Amino acid sequence: MKKFEDLINETLESEDWEELEAAADLFQFGIEKGYYTKAQAVRFNDTYWKVKDRCLADEVAREVKANKLDIISIVSSASTDVKSDTGKLISYVNDRLKALRGKVKGLK
Repeated sequence: MKKFEDLINETLESEDWEELEAAADLFQFGIEKGYYTKAQAVRFNDTYWKVKDRCLADEVAREVKANKLDIISIVSSASTDVKSDTGKLISYVNDRLKALRGKVKGLK
């Protein structure tokens, strides 16, 4: 079984869905066998969502023209049910970007 730190580092370096899901499967196997602690499960979950949000933001950025960091921030704050549907997520990001533009323009 992989050391926990190695698994976390490989998860953070994931560049696509397949690598991320492979890391999640490996972690799930480790949990079932009792190799990882509850604290490690929390840390892996945080890492998993950080990488998943980045992958989702990459997908949204292909459709929505905006600052990548803004998109990542918006995606990470979206609810899980919105994140599960790409169409809803793109619509959500567009709506949030419009709202942000309105607030920024209102300051002038």
